Amino acid sequence: MDSEGLGGKRLVDYDVIVAMESRHRDYVLSLCPECGDKVVVWNVRDPYFMDKEKDHEDMSTNLENLLNPKSDSKRDRR
Repeated sequence: MDSEGLGGKRLVDYDVIVAMESRHRDYVLSLCPECGDKVVVWNVRDPYFMDKEKDHEDMSTNLENLLNPKSDSKRDRR
């Protein structure tokens, strides 16, 4: 699971660590237990294990929603 070489990185020096799934967070924390307050889990499936054709659109939609959340309708009326 260390395909990006996390074991060789000084994770404690990062301000934010984004994990796609909770199992990725758990792996980061196994390497750097003191990084708990720096890890953010996006809860998107790991594309490595996805059916490339079928799930590409789902992943794109999930990431788009995370990066551009729908605005509050009350604010839109102003």
